[in-house]
Amino acid sequence: MFKRIIWIAAGFGAGLSSSLWMKRVVKKRATEYSASVAANFLENSVKATKSTISGVAGEGKRIAGKYQDRLPNRAGKNSRNGILILND
Repeated sequence: MFKRIIWIAAGFGAGLSSSLWMKRVVKKRATEYSASVAANFLENSVKATKSTISGVAGEGKRIAGKYQDRLPNRAGKNSRNGILILND
């Protein structure tokens, strides 16, 4: 009977200590992973926004150059057509 109590106590202690150790390891890994994922997400979002804005600016310059003759000049004169219609 005494051996059973010792083995049950030893098994309970080993199970409890290993579960607490595993909880600590998992918590540490989850913190490291979530921090790196958040940093990568922000970095990728900033890069995507930057490339989108530069693409939009380049497209606007291209279209404005294409229809330059329809725009009013800086002297205040009206353009020939009066309306700038872009269908690209």
